[in-house]
Amino acid sequence: DALSIKGGTASSVSTVTNCGARYADDKVIQHNGYGTVKIDGFYGEDISKLYRSCGTCGDRPKKVSVTNSYIVNPTNSIVTVNKNWGDQATLKNIWIKSSKASVKVCQWSQGNANGEPKMLGNGPSPPLCQYSESDVHINEK
Repeated sequence: DALSIKGGTASSVSTVTNCGARYADDKVIQHNGYGTVKIDGFYGEDISKLYRSCGTCGDRPKKVSVTNSYIVNPTNSIVTVNKNWGDQATLKNIWIKSSKASVKVCQWSQGNANGEPKMLGNGPSPPLCQYSESDVHINEK
């Protein structure tokens, strides 16, 4: 993890603005704490995930918004959240360039007390994964 967000309260807001990461084999931002993470103006290249809500940290609903970001060759997903813990992701103005035929923009898992969370699905699914086709641009010029 390049950045781990820990602690805080349900009303805490962590902001990640105008930055980037390259060649991350795992997630770039790991959200273990409480509250909301706002990511704006991010550039990622050859990363696994931009954001992951902790899948083993217990029932702590988390929110993330990702805006105005450009991701090249994501290997897993842009965002991963936990369905059973009430996480919410909002994505707007996301540009993705990928050599893959399909890209997982927002995926969700079943959080648990131990072990790797089970992936359940991906795609728009409000309020879990909030975005539309006009919010996410894949392989567009």
